[in-house]
Amino acid sequence: MPIPPRPHGQVTPALEEVNESIRHLMDQPATPQRTEAYQRLLEVWTDAADGVADAA
Repeated sequence: MPIPPRPHGQVTPALEEVNESIRHLMDQPATPQRTEAYQRLLEVWTDAADGVADAA
């Protein structure tokens, strides 16, 4: 699902922070804990993206 662009095409700081956390997590070994953490981060990402869509 695309995210509406911000001025100058920037991603919101919240989304960038979550994206960075996801990238870091994916560098870790695959474990059930990583799967759970990934699911939580996706929920946080969705909430942040919804906030961007609501503001548009």
